[in-house]
Amino acid sequence: MSPGRELLVRHPGNPILTWRDVPVPVNAIYNPGAARVGERTLLLPRVEYTSRDNDLHCAWSSDGVHFAVEPEPIAIDVPPAERPFEHHRYDPRITELDGEYLIAYCAQDFGEMVRIGLARTVDFRRFERIGFITEPWNRNCAIFPERIGGLYARLDRPMNGASDAVTFVSFSPDLIHWGQSRPVVIRPATWLRNKWGIGPTPIKTRRGWLVIIHGVWIAIAPVYRLGVILLDLEEPWRVVGQCPHAILTPTEGYERVGEVNNCVFSNGAVVDPDGTVRVYYGAADTCIGLATAPLDDLLAACV
Repeated sequence: MSPGRELLVRHPGNPILTWRDVPVPVNAIYNPGAARVGERTLLLPRVEYTSRDNDLHCAWSSDGVHFAVEPEPIAIDVPPAERPFEHHRYDPRITELDGEYLIAYCAQDFGEMVRIGLARTVDFRRFERIGFITEPWNRNCAIFPERIGGLYARLDRPMNGASDAVTFVSFSPDLIHWGQSRPVVIRPATWLRNKWGIGPTPIKTRRGWLVIIHGVWIAIAPVYRLGVILLDLEEPWRVVGQCPHAILTPTEGYERVGEVNNCVFSNGAVVDPDGTVRVYYGAADTCIGLATAPLDDLLAACV
C-alpha cells in the first residue's frame, strides 16, 4: 500500500444515512454497530435527539446500502437503581457468538461518566441486559466472536485522560467477571500519535484477528482517521501486523464539517461471502458513510 492511497473506497452514495432518514426529529445519526442477521444487514446507530440525548435504533437493509431506521430505540430493561447511570447509550459493537448477538455499548450518565454496558439478543426485538462490564471511564469495547482458551475475550480501552491511553485484552468465564488483562502495544505512527482505539468487532482470518482501529492526531484540533492492525489468534494481545498508514482519512465535506469536524470513526463492519469488508462509519459525528475493501488487501496492508 503506497502512502498516498487510501485502502477503503467510499460508496458513491455517501452519506448513506443522515438525520433526514430518521422518522423522528433528531440532530444526527452516526457511529453504528453492524451485523448480518439472516439475509439482511442490521445497523445499530447512535441517534442524537433534538434534546441532545442519545440512544440506539435498529436500521435494516436488504442491500447493505439503503436502510430503514426504526422510530423507537431498542428496549433494554435497566434496574431502577442503575437507570441514572445509563441516561445515554451510544457507539455499540455487535458480536455474533453461540447463536446470539452480544452488544457492548457506551452507557453514560447525565454528565460525563461513561462505562460499558452489555446486552444480548437473538433477533434485535427482545434484549436481555447483562449489566455494566467495566468501571468508569471506558468508551471502547468489543467482544471477540469466539472464545479464546475457553474464555470470552474482549478489547477495551480505559480512559485515563492522557494521550498514552492503552488498549487491553481481557478474559471472562461468564461475560460478567473480567481479568487477566494484557496491554496491546502498537508501533508509533504520526497519524495516531495522540491516541488510538478499537473500531468494529475483530474479524477472524487465517493470519490473525483483523482489527480496524481509529487514531487521533491533534494539531489545532483532533483529526480522527481509520487504520488496521493484526493480532495473534491465540495470544490476541500480541500485534503481529500493522498498516503504517491510515486507510481512511476525512477528506469529504460530510467528514470534515459537522458536530465534530474532521472525523471518520467506525465501530461496525460486515464481511461478505466474496471477501469484501463493508465498513460503516460515522462522519463528523453527524451522518453515516460506507466504505469497502477486499479482506485480502487489508491483510496485505498489515503484513
